[in-house]
Amino acid sequence: MSAAAVAYNRLVEADARAALEQARWLEDAFRQAGITFAGEPMRTCLRPHLVTRPQWEALRVSGRRLMEIAARVARQVFGGDVDALLAFLGTPEAQACWVRLDPGPPDVVLSRLDAFLEGDDPRFIEINSDAPAGFGYGDRMAEVFEALPLFRAFRAGRTVRYEPSGPALVDAVLGAWAARHPGAALPVVAIADWADVKTRADQDILRALFAARGVKCVLADPRAMDIAGGRLRAGDDALDVVYRRAVLSELVAREDEVAALLTAYRDGRALFVNSLRCHLSEDKAFFAILTDEAYGSLMSAEEAELVRRVVPWTRRVAERRTRHGGREIDLVPWILERRTGLVLKPAHGYGGRSVLVGDETSPAAWSDAVEAGLREPWVVQERVAIPEEVFPLLVDGRLELAPLKVNVNPFYVAGADVGAVTRASRSSVINVSAGGGSVPTFVIG
Repeated sequence: MSAAAVAYNRLVEADARAALEQARWLEDAFRQAGITFAGEPMRTCLRPHLVTRPQWEALRVSGRRLMEIAARVARQVFGGDVDALLAFLGTPEAQACWVRLDPGPPDVVLSRLDAFLEGDDPRFIEINSDAPAGFGYGDRMAEVFEALPLFRAFRAGRTVRYEPSGPALVDAVLGAWAARHPGAALPVVAIADWADVKTRADQDILRALFAARGVKCVLADPRAMDIAGGRLRAGDDALDVVYRRAVLSELVAREDEVAALLTAYRDGRALFVNSLRCHLSEDKAFFAILTDEAYGSLMSAEEAELVRRVVPWTRRVAERRTRHGGREIDLVPWILERRTGLVLKPAHGYGGRSVLVGDETSPAAWSDAVEAGLREPWVVQERVAIPEEVFPLLVDGRLELAPLKVNVNPFYVAGADVGAVTRASRSSVINVSAGGGSVPTFVIG
């Protein structure tokens, strides 16, 4: 844990009564500021995540380079044959039929990376480009934390900075529109997601940012859209840009209900950010391409070294021989033997669902998951050490200093300098949907 985090926690301990009052205030402030998840204040801690300048620069630079490499390789692998890539990834045909449609690059404008920090070095375990959330939450949480007396006392005499993401997101969406329609008027933007989605508050924050720029922006349930006069519409509004926050798997599960949105995508009746092609490079099985020497010719030596350094070894589970650490292995027996150093996860899952951490899983359950991985798309990934930090948090009305596992999530917004949120949990599967909490990420120095 950093010296800055230790110093912050000492301020908490120095006046426990005041810290408890501030923790209660923080919960109420989150509610009033619209930082809610499923209608309740976002779970959080009394201390933000504090990273050093070298850690931040490594996260920012390496994350951006990884996104650029992944997007390019997704278009080049298998000679550009998207059907071959979809087959490798095991993408269900209900989704593949939409992913193979190509509205043209960029495939990824907005994304969020999941990373663990090992000293100053990040290890990226996933890319989330299919409707990433949290841009609005991160900025709004930082504003609230900056009002905390504890934070202000900590900041005195230190250089502490938060990098906002929301303004760059608005710029990126408007920039994508301007690139397709040079000289056109400002677009009408729909943030498209289910009306009852748990992260609706995050979208409300972003809608306000678009409005502040003079852009009409509506929150629109895909089920309530239709096509009239050749335009995709949400109520009385003809839509120019769909900022898609509904994930592809949920859209195809309700295909009949969202026919207008999918038809508009197929026919190019609106600009979609991100396009459904983003699914290629964000698929969990895509890291099996980036980390496999068999596809090394798609990257320069510098790019391959970057990937080796920041992405854990990953393979799609299959009866095959491959290489690990410079030697050939028989993959399935090797996975069974090396359980404690590995993680298994469904290639197309999200929200931390069904992720199995080897040393926290019984041999029988591990064997069952490997069997499942031979029938359906699963990936095996080398386990990355999960950093722990002590955070002050409110538990049943009491303030505790508790060790939590930490996952930092830098955002990607069309290559711009943007911020990050951090998730913390007692569990090794760190996800807000899976019961974790969220704090803003501040940079020291």
